[in-house]
Amino acid sequence: MAQQTKRNYEFRVMAYLRGVGKSPDEFVTNVERHPKKFEEDFIKFLQETSKKSAPSTTAFFRDSLKRFLELNRVNNVDWNYINQFLPKQKKSGQDRAPTTEEIQKIVEMADLRMRCLVLFLCSSGARIGTVEYLRWKDIEAIEAENQKFAKVTGYRGEPEEYTTFITPECQRHLLQYKELRESLGEKVTPSSFVFVTEPNKRHFDQKKVKGVSVKTLKNQLGELLKHIGMRSVIMEKENYRSYEFKQAHGFRKFFKTRMEVVGVKTTYIETMMEHSTGVQKSYFKPTTAELAKEYAKAIDELTIVKTKETTSKEEIATEVRRQGLVFAGFTNVEIDKLGDLSKLTTEEIQEVVKRRQMETLGLGNGNGQKVVEMHVVKEWIERGFEFVSQLPDDKAVVRLPR
Repeated sequence: MAQQTKRNYEFRVMAYLRGVGKSPDEFVTNVERHPKKFEEDFIKFLQETSKKSAPSTTAFFRDSLKRFLELNRVNNVDWNYINQFLPKQKKSGQDRAPTTEEIQKIVEMADLRMRCLVLFLCSSGARIGTVEYLRWKDIEAIEAENQKFAKVTGYRGEPEEYTTFITPECQRHLLQYKELRESLGEKVTPSSFVFVTEPNKRHFDQKKVKGVSVKTLKNQLGELLKHIGMRSVIMEKENYRSYEFKQAHGFRKFFKTRMEVVGVKTTYIETMMEHSTGVQKSYFKPTTAELAKEYAKAIDELTIVKTKETTSKEEIATEVRRQGLVFAGFTNVEIDKLGDLSKLTTEEIQEVVKRRQMETLGLGNGNGQKVVEMHVVKEWIERGFEFVSQLPDDKAVVRLPR
């Protein structure tokens, strides 16, 4: 079971327990003693839930409580009876996979981190929950069928550990993202998270760099899709909306569809998507080389923006500089006015960013100093400023480090 699925199970169980006002131990004891009472109460709960939620949500509550009770060795509940009261579910959702053209538009409008996320989900078929645990050591260069790409180890060290891959396109963007972070001062190691929280624009602090949460990524992805008009509602009822394609899971559908188009065997696709293949999983254990060979067939179909195979160091450096300027608050128009970024030195880029930061902080005098109220000095120091001296009228001078 995937880590994200486990967390979702726990969330549903705790939500139900809060509703009935029981601790986990009290709940288990009550169900053991009065299973029929639990069945009646739970059926009423499911019926109420189905009025305002999708059928899949209702079924997920059933699965979560069933799993919780089974783990606590409570086996006297008649789940077949409960199942009769679940709302009917369609065998396949109405939502579809986004097209390559739609993903191209998303990638074009996204910042570098979100671009990397979208390309990662499209080319790996991974659940978005995977990225919360992903570290650089989990992404390794590999070659198969005369193509160079990367192997991804999901949930390393866990019972759910599995192998999938990403395209050369995704790999290049991830390396650009890594170089951008290093240019801002981060020390990126094999144990560093691949996707991290955005660092402070004014003062970088290595200790504050941490893995970004799935919730944050989902929210930002949703905002991006809304911004470019790709959140078309196809069905709506109380507290529930169904969209043309799902916010993150749609990219997983894209992966599966593209793999099928080029004839990759279903068992290989399911293995790379960490899907359960039932009893076959005990007997079907392909090697990494076998999986890579199958994956290589689909690289062209999974590539979003068709470009030349290689990207020069100058092109990568230019893209990293552009993204660094965007992060510092520059618009694309302002960046274009700077001219050819490849001809600017690192020091010149840093000076441009410094001037923008000083303007933002009201330090237009060029000496990096600012007069602030004494009671907010601590806040300015936390932003990376240094205390210079105290002035009359309960004021102080702070300045940027030199």
